[in-house]
Amino acid sequence: MISIREEKGFTLIEILVAITILSFMMVSIYTVVDNNINTKEIVISEDRQFLQMYTAMHRLNEDISQIYSPLYYSSIEIKKPGTDQNPNLEYSDNIANNNRFISSPLFPRANVLNQPIPIIEQETKNSLMFMTSSNKRFIEGQKQSRFSWVHYSLESDDRDEAPAENMLVRRVVSENVFERNLDVPAVRPQVLLRGVKELRFEFWSRQDVKWVDNVRLLAPEERETIRAIRLTLTWVDSNKTERTTLRIFRPFWPYFDVVKDETERQSARTATNNNNQNNNSTGTPPPLGGN
Repeated sequence: MISIREEKGFTLIEILVAITILSFMMVSIYTVVDNNINTKEIVISEDRQFLQMYTAMHRLNEDISQIYSPLYYSSIEIKKPGTDQNPNLEYSDNIANNNRFISSPLFPRANVLNQPIPIIEQETKNSLMFMTSSNKRFIEGQKQSRFSWVHYSLESDDRDEAPAENMLVRRVVSENVFERNLDVPAVRPQVLLRGVKELRFEFWSRQDVKWVDNVRLLAPEERETIRAIRLTLTWVDSNKTERTTLRIFRPFWPYFDVVKDETERQSARTATNNNNQNNNSTGTPPPLGGN
């Protein structure tokens, strides 16, 4: 007796159905993976733009918070009636006079301690130049101090793919900051933020109790001792969306009435000199412990 063994397998229809199901699964998996890749690229791009904005604002805060002027803690020499004292302390070009700082466009005058006073210059509403003490020396032996000149400005961006026509740039000079012919705006710029549409600096006026859009609108005694700077920045991201940032930066220096302090100091010095002259003329010895 011969037995016949029946061999069973997948039919053509079953194979086609399996292939169809597998194709749908592969398309679904590809769609999920592609969406994840696109989402990752978008997130990375947004994070990169946010990081660029954060870095720019952090750099501005570092520079402005440590803005430097000796007038924050001292005054110019107070001019008294009937004397030839010059509050601007004009200096001689005599090189032998080593204890005097020769005035220059960046340091037009000095304080009562003969320390040069750096200018705070604003050529346009979207530019600002000042001296800061935020410089950090990372290499030993560099000819740098903690002081540096910084210049912020808005310049055109010539790239074809630029989302906006301007970019925020920063120029910095950390060597030979007291050079007479130093040209800070001529230094090669560093790009802090691209796609900038608008940049505006404003300054807090203690006298007028309001914000002014130019440092020259401040009172003369306030121009070299800035108390607060308000920055308005509008930039365009890669999605052509405009974003506006409003920040207020304040120097670390507390407020002192240095003019009042210097007036009292000079009055006390004058009174002491008068007492010494009177004592010398009368022959009376000065009291113990006196100046």
